[in-house]
Amino acid sequence: MAAAGSRGKTRVVESIKQPLRRIRAGYRRLTAPLRGLPSALIIGTQKGGTTSLFSYLVEHPDVLPPLSKEIHYFDFHYKNGPNWYRGRFPYTGQLRRGSLSLDASPYYMIHPLAPERAAELLPEVKLIALLRNPIHRALSHYQHEVRGGREPLSFAEALDREAERLCGEEERLRRDPHYYSWNHHRYAYTQRGLYLVQLQRWADNFPRSQLLVLQSEWLFRDPQAATAAVYRFLGLRPHELTRYETFLPGDYDRDMPEQLRKRLADYFKPHNRALFQWLGEEFDWA
Repeated sequence: MAAAGSRGKTRVVESIKQPLRRIRAGYRRLTAPLRGLPSALIIGTQKGGTTSLFSYLVEHPDVLPPLSKEIHYFDFHYKNGPNWYRGRFPYTGQLRRGSLSLDASPYYMIHPLAPERAAELLPEVKLIALLRNPIHRALSHYQHEVRGGREPLSFAEALDREAERLCGEEERLRRDPHYYSWNHHRYAYTQRGLYLVQLQRWADNFPRSQLLVLQSEWLFRDPQAATAAVYRFLGLRPHELTRYETFLPGDYDRDMPEQLRKRLADYFKPHNRALFQWLGEEFDWA
């Protein structure tokens, strides 16, 4: 009886919320021409500290937050059009001189169509990429999917089946602008760690001067210094937070069989070497 009452209450609450959501969505679309667009995109990487950096940035007095951190316009919601996107940001009048807003959607970095879509709408936007040791990133990503009930395989099995799961998915994303690939989004554990391929796609669509690449581990170790570097890149005045709360990329079991760790280290080694050469900087990912 209690369960039935709870379900009934939930239905009543939803019957109230749904019309309100529609009203809010309509209001944002109606007011879209009066709203600004982001001056910065945090494009990735997933499990690389994007939540932490976003949280630090929106505490700056000259940064106005969007409706939510991950808007996913250039990947999931592109079919909704630019007015839908504008509706997620502050009014132009609020974006006074020297202030800005931003979008932090880490799937942008690997989605094959996101760079050209972003370049068409936001040719002068600043891009920020956080790169984490790809071995640690892959394990954290895997644990994230396990906790969400989306990954039934062991980590080793998931790595073994990654190529099969992703086969043809990127090509289909390119062919069909409205296609959503669950496997590409959820199971690209090692592919997301091939950073150079992803960064080059963005560099093909934007000047390198508009791209800032930071090592995630620096942000974890010294959030104040790393955030200050981002402020400078964005042209924001210096600002120190009273507290840099750490939004670590998930509380998860970091143990990994040594053989599996070596397998991943050997796999990523040539990709990391090429990345460091392209960046002109080497990260401490030993």
